[in-house]
Amino acid sequence: MKLNKKSLLVACVLAAMSTSAFAASSTTSTSITTVTNHDTPTSTSTRVTREQQSVSTSTTNISTTEKVSTKSSGTTVSVGVGQLGDYVAVPIIGATQKLAPEAFKSLQANIDEATESNSAFIKMGQLAKVKQNGKWGLVGTNGQVLLDPQYKELDPSYAEDGTYFVKLKKTLEHIKVDGTVLSTGKDALDEQVKQIIDHHDETVNKNQNSLNHKETYASDSYTAVSVKGKWGFTDASGNTVIAPQFKEVYTKFSEDRAFVKDAKGKTVAIDGTGKTVFEAPSNDIDAYDDGLAEFRRHISKFNLGGLLSMAVGITLSNHGGIYYGDAWNPVYDGVKRGYINRDGKIVIDSKNDAVWPITAYGTLVKNQGLIGFVNREGNYIIQPGNYDLGEFSDINGLLVLINKDSKKAGVFDVDTGKQVIPFTYDSIRFVSLTNMVVVSGDTQQLIDMTTGNVILTTSKDMGINKFSGPYTWVHKTSSDYKLIDDTGKVLFSDNTITSAMPVKHGYAVAKSQGKWGIVNLRGEWVVQPQYEDIEIL
Repeated sequence: MKLNKKSLLVACVLAAMSTSAFAASSTTSTSITTVTNHDTPTSTSTRVTREQQSVSTSTTNISTTEKVSTKSSGTTVSVGVGQLGDYVAVPIIGATQKLAPEAFKSLQANIDEATESNSAFIKMGQLAKVKQNGKWGLVGTNGQVLLDPQYKELDPSYAEDGTYFVKLKKTLEHIKVDGTVLSTGKDALDEQVKQIIDHHDETVNKNQNSLNHKETYASDSYTAVSVKGKWGFTDASGNTVIAPQFKEVYTKFSEDRAFVKDAKGKTVAIDGTGKTVFEAPSNDIDAYDDGLAEFRRHISKFNLGGLLSMAVGITLSNHGGIYYGDAWNPVYDGVKRGYINRDGKIVIDSKNDAVWPITAYGTLVKNQGLIGFVNREGNYIIQPGNYDLGEFSDINGLLVLINKDSKKAGVFDVDTGKQVIPFTYDSIRFVSLTNMVVVSGDTQQLIDMTTGNVILTTSKDMGINKFSGPYTWVHKTSSDYKLIDDTGKVLFSDNTITSAMPVKHGYAVAKSQGKWGIVNLRGEWVVQPQYEDIEIL
């Protein structure tokens, strides 16, 4: 499910030609975060440096195009300072040119539906958890308080039956929304644990069903067992299938391979019969996943790297909104990793300067100061070059690279290795499966990658958040918030909002005058801003 990258190139080049200059001033600040590196025990920690931009401006202009008819190319109009017109879609390429296949659009539609559809709680009139004076309560879709903020803990039932598990002090209670106690203490805990296990099993089954195209082996069900200090394996019925003989077991069976320490102290891969297939390059190794196993080697020197901030697919924010989390920033984490195939051949060597975690397409490799992209067979798809890294869209296989000589950003297709957007822009980022934001000079544009249209043009100091289904927020640093849809239509604006969370079920948590409330898609405050924290159910 990938975009037509050639059409995308045409769209973005034309978009660059259509931009106009805006005056804006900005300042940047950098924050430092220190984290523990769990992947390399010999490394004490890794250091993460993230650049965050804080901007100040006295004037912000937004240029829009008003659609006149489906046959016309549009009429350009100017709107007031800091304002958006009702529609901001700008036709850039012909309507017959499609940038995304139907299956790709269908995936985006599924995300939109997950964002907009009412949950079981919403259908029962239960909207969100609210926190006041350090205690949690519950509000309904009509904005009325259903449970007064009085609980140290308040968690909705995994059964989504309108009941909750709460703690007033130390005792766990299972209650109805009217406060009626269903069970307490151990009985309540047993019910909560059962629901958690059932929910986990349901999730695992869904994941397994989504992976039913993968080849299965009898050894998939094997369990490692220890008998008198020796390790072997039993099948699902508890029968011994590989006699206890190994000193250690490093991984479970996956794709008919498991890594163990044999009687001679060597790390080897065995198959489902217990036969040694090959000797592994390291005992710090993972189980096979889609034909490859990651191994790591330890080095004595300290590694300075970054935290891999990756979210694939759909992510839940702590305020409950479902938002696009496909694109990730591939900051190297300092781990000296490599990859071997099922025959034990090293396809990506850990002796490279840096190897990033593998993806469905392959991975980034840095060696002798140059960065390239290697596929899962170990072949360079994007030849090593003098690049810095931008975002990587894991689903459609688009990678932003920055030319270190020109300081300009472009986009590569990691499936074919072709550059689909030249080094034209100051920055490029993906804000949904079908939308990206590009910056050139003082101008920023939101581009619909399925049509090639620029749906919003504004100055670069305006924030454009990641989409939550078909919706996103456009705003100044911490003011003048506007909610737009994926056509660029402004649903509402509110200059009192200073922060806003992704939309979920047609509602969004927003902050005004230091307190959190909830707005609907019309900009009405369903729950007035009065709480310390809010989580939509």
